[in-house]
Amino acid sequence: TLESETKTHIATIQGVVQRLLFAKDDAEMPKVDQYDCIIVDECHRGYLLDRELGDSEIEFRNAEDYISKYRRVLDYFDAVKVGLTATPALHTSEIFGEPIFQYSYREAVVDGWLIDHEPPIQILTELNQDGIKWEAGDEVEFYDRQSGQLHLFRTPDEIEMDVADFNKKVVTKPFNEVVCGTLAQHIDPTLPEKTLIFCATDDHADLVVDLLKKAFEKHYGSVDEDAVKKITGASDKPLELIRRYRNEKLPNVAVTVDLMTTGIDVPEICNIVFIRRVNSRILYEQMLGRATRLCPEIGKEVFRIFDAVDIYTNME
Repeated sequence: TLESETKTHIATIQGVVQRLLFAKDDAEMPKVDQYDCIIVDECHRGYLLDRELGDSEIEFRNAEDYISKYRRVLDYFDAVKVGLTATPALHTSEIFGEPIFQYSYREAVVDGWLIDHEPPIQILTELNQDGIKWEAGDEVEFYDRQSGQLHLFRTPDEIEMDVADFNKKVVTKPFNEVVCGTLAQHIDPTLPEKTLIFCATDDHADLVVDLLKKAFEKHYGSVDEDAVKKITGASDKPLELIRRYRNEKLPNVAVTVDLMTTGIDVPEICNIVFIRRVNSRILYEQMLGRATRLCPEIGKEVFRIFDAVDIYTNME
Protein backbone atom coordinates (compact mmCIF):
# COMPACT_ATOMS: atom_id res chain seq x y z
CA THR A 1 0.00 0.00 0.00
CA LEU A 2 0.97 3.63 -0.33
CA GLU A 3 1.19 3.95 3.46
CA SER A 4 3.63 1.04 3.81
CA GLU A 5 5.77 1.99 0.82
CA THR A 6 6.07 5.72 1.44
CA LYS A 7 8.37 7.21 4.04
CA THR A 8 7.44 10.53 5.57
CA HIS A 9 10.14 13.07 6.41
CA ILE A 10 9.73 16.40 8.14
CA ALA A 11 12.56 18.87 7.65
CA THR A 12 13.08 22.61 7.77
CA ILE A 13 13.97 24.43 4.60
CA GLN A 14 17.21 25.47 6.33
CA GLY A 15 18.23 21.87 6.96
CA VAL A 16 17.54 20.81 3.39
CA VAL A 17 19.49 23.82 2.07
CA GLN A 18 22.50 22.71 4.10
CA ARG A 19 22.31 19.15 2.80
CA LEU A 20 21.62 20.09 -0.80
CA LEU A 21 23.67 23.22 -1.50
CA PHE A 22 26.56 22.81 0.94
CA ALA A 23 27.19 19.06 0.83
CA LYS A 24 30.87 18.11 1.04
CA ASP A 25 30.44 15.19 -1.36
CA ASP A 26 27.77 13.46 -3.46
CA ALA A 27 27.15 10.90 -0.72
CA GLU A 28 25.61 13.60 1.47
CA MET A 29 23.32 14.83 -1.30
CA PRO A 30 19.67 13.76 -1.11
CA LYS A 31 18.41 11.88 -4.15
CA VAL A 32 16.38 13.77 -6.73
CA ASP A 33 13.56 11.22 -6.42
CA GLN A 34 13.75 10.93 -2.63
CA TYR A 35 10.23 12.34 -2.22
CA ASP A 36 7.03 11.65 -4.15
CA CYS A 37 5.23 14.69 -2.76
CA ILE A 38 6.48 17.79 -0.99
CA ILE A 39 3.94 19.82 0.98
CA VAL A 40 5.07 23.29 1.96
CA ASP A 41 2.90 24.90 4.63
CA GLU A 42 3.03 28.70 4.89
CA CYS A 43 4.63 28.66 1.44
CA HIS A 44 4.59 32.47 1.24
CA ARG A 45 7.52 32.38 3.67
CA GLY A 46 10.01 33.20 0.93
CA TYR A 47 8.47 36.68 0.93
CA LEU A 48 10.40 38.86 3.36
CA LEU A 49 9.47 42.44 2.55
CA ASP A 50 8.86 44.49 5.72
CA ARG A 51 9.82 41.58 7.97
CA GLU A 52 12.95 40.90 9.95
CA LEU A 53 14.70 37.63 9.10
CA GLY A 54 13.73 34.79 11.43
CA ASP A 55 16.13 32.62 13.41
CA SER A 56 16.57 30.10 10.59
CA GLU A 57 16.63 32.71 7.84
CA ILE A 58 19.17 34.99 9.51
CA GLU A 59 22.01 32.66 8.50
CA PHE A 60 21.52 33.72 4.89
CA ARG A 61 23.16 36.92 3.79
CA ASN A 62 20.02 38.74 2.61
CA ALA A 63 16.44 38.23 1.49
CA GLU A 64 17.39 37.58 -2.15
CA ASP A 65 19.83 34.90 -1.04
CA TYR A 66 17.15 33.23 1.06
CA ILE A 67 14.48 33.28 -1.67
CA SER A 68 16.92 31.95 -4.26
CA LYS A 69 17.87 28.96 -2.08
CA TYR A 70 14.23 28.38 -1.13
CA ARG A 71 13.36 27.94 -4.79
CA ARG A 72 16.47 25.93 -5.68
CA VAL A 73 15.58 23.34 -3.05
CA LEU A 74 12.06 22.94 -4.40
CA ASP A 75 13.22 22.82 -8.03
CA TYR A 76 15.82 20.14 -7.25
CA PHE A 77 13.40 17.39 -6.29
CA ASP A 78 11.38 15.45 -8.88
CA ALA A 79 8.17 15.44 -6.90
CA VAL A 80 4.72 16.91 -6.77
CA LYS A 81 4.88 20.20 -4.88
CA VAL A 82 1.87 21.46 -2.97
CA GLY A 83 1.97 24.96 -1.47
CA LEU A 84 -0.41 25.97 1.31
CA THR A 85 -0.86 29.60 2.34
CA ALA A 86 -3.54 32.06 3.32
CA THR A 87 -1.61 34.94 1.76
CA PRO A 88 -0.07 34.05 -1.63
CA ALA A 89 2.60 36.37 -2.98
CA LEU A 90 3.79 36.83 -6.57
CA HIS A 91 6.76 34.53 -6.04
CA THR A 92 4.39 31.88 -4.62
CA SER A 93 2.61 31.60 -7.97
CA GLU A 94 5.92 31.67 -9.81
CA ILE A 95 7.12 28.64 -7.84
CA PHE A 96 3.91 26.63 -7.40
CA GLY A 97 1.75 27.92 -10.26
CA GLU A 98 -1.62 29.63 -10.06
CA PRO A 99 -3.84 28.59 -7.13
CA ILE A 100 -6.04 25.59 -7.85
CA PHE A 101 -8.27 26.23 -4.84
CA GLN A 102 -9.07 29.47 -3.08
CA TYR A 103 -11.16 30.11 0.00
CA SER A 104 -11.44 33.75 0.97
CA TYR A 105 -11.52 35.28 4.42
CA ARG A 106 -15.01 36.65 3.73
CA GLU A 107 -16.25 33.18 2.77
CA ALA A 108 -14.79 31.78 5.98
CA VAL A 109 -16.58 34.47 8.01
CA VAL A 110 -19.92 33.78 6.29
CA ASP A 111 -19.47 30.04 6.79
CA GLY A 112 -18.72 30.56 10.47
CA TRP A 113 -15.10 29.39 10.52
CA LEU A 114 -13.58 32.82 11.26
CA ILE A 115 -14.86 36.06 12.78
CA ASP A 116 -15.02 39.59 11.40
CA HIS A 117 -13.82 42.81 12.98
CA GLU A 118 -15.59 45.96 14.06
CA PRO A 119 -14.83 49.26 12.28
CA PRO A 120 -11.29 50.19 13.34
CA ILE A 121 -10.77 52.54 16.25
CA GLN A 122 -8.54 55.30 14.91
CA ILE A 123 -6.17 56.78 17.48
CA LEU A 124 -5.70 60.33 16.24
CA THR A 125 -2.57 62.29 17.07
CA GLU A 126 -0.79 65.23 15.50
CA LEU A 127 1.82 62.76 14.31
CA ASN A 128 -0.41 60.48 12.26
CA GLN A 129 -2.42 63.41 10.93
CA ASP A 130 0.38 65.81 9.98
CA GLY A 131 3.58 63.75 10.14
CA ILE A 132 6.42 65.22 12.13
CA LYS A 133 8.71 68.16 11.53
CA TRP A 134 11.59 69.50 13.57
CA GLU A 135 13.17 72.88 12.94
CA ALA A 136 16.93 73.32 13.05
CA GLY A 137 18.04 73.58 16.67
CA ASP A 138 14.96 71.85 18.15
CA GLU A 139 15.55 69.57 21.12
CA VAL A 140 14.27 66.04 20.39
CA GLU A 141 13.80 63.20 22.87
CA PHE A 142 15.05 59.72 22.04
CA TYR A 143 14.85 56.50 24.03
CA ASP A 144 18.06 54.72 25.03
CA ARG A 145 17.30 51.04 25.49
CA GLN A 146 20.56 50.29 27.30
CA SER A 147 19.99 52.84 30.05
CA GLY A 148 16.20 52.88 29.90
CA GLN A 149 16.36 56.68 29.91
CA LEU A 150 15.10 59.42 27.63
CA HIS A 151 17.80 61.74 26.28
CA LEU A 152 17.79 64.97 24.32
CA PHE A 153 19.71 65.89 21.20
CA ARG A 154 19.62 69.12 19.20
CA THR A 155 18.78 68.75 15.51
CA PRO A 156 21.46 70.22 13.21
CA ASP A 157 19.03 70.81 10.32
CA GLU A 158 15.33 70.94 9.62
CA ILE A 159 13.93 67.39 9.58
CA GLU A 160 10.60 66.37 8.11
CA MET A 161 9.33 62.80 7.80
CA ASP A 162 6.00 61.04 7.49
CA VAL A 163 4.74 58.52 10.02
CA ALA A 164 6.02 55.51 8.05
CA ASP A 165 9.60 56.74 8.34
CA PHE A 166 9.00 57.94 11.86
CA ASN A 167 7.84 54.59 13.17
CA LYS A 168 10.89 52.82 11.78
CA LYS A 169 13.55 55.33 12.84
CA VAL A 170 12.46 57.35 15.85
CA VAL A 171 10.49 56.71 19.04
CA THR A 172 9.05 59.65 20.94
CA LYS A 173 7.44 59.40 24.35
CA PRO A 174 4.51 61.85 23.83
CA PHE A 175 3.11 59.98 20.80
CA ASN A 176 3.19 56.62 22.55
CA GLU A 177 1.76 58.08 25.76
CA VAL A 178 -1.31 59.19 23.80
CA VAL A 179 -1.63 55.77 22.18
CA CYS A 180 -1.24 53.86 25.45
CA GLY A 181 -3.62 56.20 27.25
CA THR A 182 -6.27 55.55 24.59
CA LEU A 183 -5.74 51.78 24.75
CA ALA A 184 -6.21 51.82 28.54
CA GLN A 185 -9.65 53.38 28.04
CA HIS A 186 -10.79 50.51 25.79
CA ILE A 187 -8.87 47.44 26.99
CA ASP A 188 -9.34 45.88 30.42
CA PRO A 189 -6.23 43.79 31.30
CA THR A 190 -8.20 41.78 33.86
CA LEU A 191 -10.55 40.25 31.26
CA PRO A 192 -9.82 36.89 29.58
CA GLU A 193 -9.56 38.50 26.13
CA LYS A 194 -6.03 39.01 24.82
CA THR A 195 -4.36 41.86 22.98
CA LEU A 196 -1.54 41.82 20.43
CA ILE A 197 0.36 45.06 19.78
CA PHE A 198 2.67 45.51 16.77
CA CYS A 199 5.52 47.97 17.26
CA ALA A 200 8.17 49.27 14.87
CA THR A 201 11.34 48.15 16.66
CA ASP A 202 12.46 46.29 19.75
CA ASP A 203 13.25 49.59 21.49
CA HIS A 204 9.79 50.83 20.60
CA ALA A 205 8.29 47.68 22.16
CA ASP A 206 10.19 48.33 25.40
CA LEU A 207 8.81 51.84 25.58
CA VAL A 208 5.23 50.73 24.86
CA VAL A 209 5.36 48.05 27.57
CA ASP A 210 6.47 50.64 30.13
CA LEU A 211 3.94 53.28 29.10
CA LEU A 212 1.05 50.85 28.80
CA LYS A 213 1.63 49.47 32.29
CA LYS A 214 1.55 53.01 33.64
CA ALA A 215 -1.61 53.80 31.67
CA PHE A 216 -3.34 50.66 32.98
CA GLU A 217 -2.34 51.47 36.55
CA LYS A 218 -3.67 55.00 36.19
CA HIS A 219 -6.96 53.79 34.74
CA TYR A 220 -7.59 50.63 36.80
CA GLY A 221 -5.63 51.31 39.99
CA SER A 222 -3.37 48.27 39.91
CA VAL A 223 -2.38 45.71 37.28
CA ASP A 224 -0.51 42.42 37.57
CA GLU A 225 3.15 42.81 36.60
CA ASP A 226 2.85 39.90 34.15
CA ALA A 227 -0.21 41.30 32.35
CA VAL A 228 1.88 43.09 29.71
CA LYS A 229 4.94 41.44 28.19
CA LYS A 230 7.30 42.15 25.33
CA ILE A 231 7.60 39.09 23.10
CA THR A 232 10.22 39.65 20.42
CA GLY A 233 13.28 37.85 19.14
CA ALA A 234 15.31 39.85 21.67
CA SER A 235 13.23 38.67 24.64
CA ASP A 236 14.59 36.14 27.09
CA LYS A 237 13.18 32.72 26.08
CA PRO A 238 10.66 34.09 23.51
CA LEU A 239 9.18 30.67 22.69
CA GLU A 240 8.42 30.13 26.36
CA LEU A 241 6.74 33.55 26.49
CA ILE A 242 4.63 32.65 23.44
CA ARG A 243 3.54 29.40 25.11
CA ARG A 244 2.55 31.32 28.24
CA TYR A 245 0.65 33.87 26.16
CA ARG A 246 -1.17 31.06 24.37
CA ASN A 247 -1.88 28.72 27.29
CA GLU A 248 -2.02 30.81 30.47
CA LYS A 249 -4.14 33.71 31.67
CA LEU A 250 -1.14 36.03 31.85
CA PRO A 251 0.29 37.71 29.94
CA ASN A 252 -2.86 38.82 28.16
CA VAL A 253 -1.21 41.77 26.39
CA ALA A 254 1.72 40.90 24.11
CA VAL A 255 3.89 43.64 22.59
CA THR A 256 5.83 42.42 19.58
CA VAL A 257 7.50 43.51 16.34
CA ASP A 258 7.64 40.67 13.79
CA LEU A 259 7.96 37.51 15.85
CA MET A 260 4.20 36.94 16.18
CA THR A 261 2.96 38.06 12.76
CA THR A 262 2.38 34.45 11.68
CA GLY A 263 2.51 30.90 12.93
CA ILE A 264 0.76 31.40 16.29
CA ASP A 265 -2.77 30.37 17.16
CA VAL A 266 -4.24 32.15 20.18
CA PRO A 267 -8.06 32.17 19.83
CA GLU A 268 -8.45 34.57 22.79
CA ILE A 269 -6.88 37.46 20.84
CA CYS A 270 -9.67 40.05 20.57
CA ASN A 271 -7.61 43.22 20.02
CA ILE A 272 -5.03 43.98 17.34
CA VAL A 273 -3.07 47.22 17.79
CA PHE A 274 -1.00 48.82 15.03
CA ILE A 275 1.72 51.24 16.14
CA ARG A 276 3.73 50.61 12.99
CA ARG A 277 3.15 50.79 9.27
CA VAL A 278 4.04 48.15 6.70
CA ASN A 279 4.10 48.29 2.91
CA SER A 280 3.25 44.62 2.48
CA ARG A 281 -0.40 43.59 2.23
CA ILE A 282 0.69 40.02 2.94
CA LEU A 283 2.27 41.00 6.24
CA TYR A 284 -0.72 43.19 7.12
CA GLU A 285 -3.18 40.35 6.50
CA GLN A 286 -1.01 37.99 8.53
CA MET A 287 -1.15 40.45 11.42
CA LEU A 288 -4.94 40.73 11.24
CA GLY A 289 -5.22 36.97 10.96
CA ARG A 290 -3.98 36.53 14.53
CA ALA A 291 -7.39 37.71 15.80
CA THR A 292 -9.76 35.97 13.37
CA ARG A 293 -9.93 32.65 15.28
CA LEU A 294 -13.16 31.55 16.92
CA CYS A 295 -13.24 31.47 20.71
CA PRO A 296 -16.77 30.78 22.01
CA GLU A 297 -15.31 29.99 25.46
CA ILE A 298 -14.98 33.73 26.14
CA GLY A 299 -17.98 34.80 24.06
CA LYS A 300 -15.86 36.21 21.23
CA GLU A 301 -18.04 37.38 18.34
CA VAL A 302 -15.87 40.06 16.71
CA PHE A 303 -12.39 41.46 17.14
CA ARG A 304 -11.23 45.06 17.36
CA ILE A 305 -8.52 46.95 15.50
CA PHE A 306 -6.78 49.91 17.14
CA ASP A 307 -5.00 51.93 14.47
CA ALA A 308 -2.48 54.57 15.58
CA VAL A 309 -0.71 54.94 12.23
CA ASP A 310 -3.59 55.01 9.71
CA ILE A 311 -2.59 51.64 8.26
CA TYR A 312 -6.17 50.37 7.83
CA THR A 313 -7.11 53.15 5.41
CA ASN A 314 -4.02 52.53 3.32
CA MET A 315 -4.38 48.76 3.16
CA GLU A 316 -8.12 48.15 2.88
